[in-house]
Amino acid sequence: MNDQALGMICDYLKPKMFKENAQIIEAGQPLNAMVYIIVGFMQAYLPIRAAGEACPSTSFETLENGMFVGEQLLDWAAKTKTFYDQPVSFKTVRCAEKVEAFALTVNDLKTLVVSKDIFRRSSKSEV
Repeated sequence: MNDQALGMICDYLKPKMFKENAQIIEAGQPLNAMVYIIVGFMQAYLPIRAAGEACPSTSFETLENGMFVGEQLLDWAAKTKTFYDQPVSFKTVRCAEKVEAFALTVNDLKTLVVSKDIFRRSSKSEV
């Protein structure tokens, strides 16, 4: 992705504030946004299924300033043809404390791909 495309993405970023303990992504649910952490910490974990109940894992991945959550949306947007196959998250993500972030929603990402052609899609096959 070139600097111009990154600049267009930045134009669509929205500031977000998340409260401590807020769950921003739930495993098994569609990814609705990509989040870039500015201040604070988040914890991501894979849920463990036991006897039909979801129990939180004891192994957390700590996400901190400068890290992304939901970045697989970019891969999906670059490859999808229809936008009807939105990916789901395999991890649950919670805020370990108050978090300031920027978010790129899936709808804004669709707009960037379709109208701004940030991935330089071509209708012709490349040789």
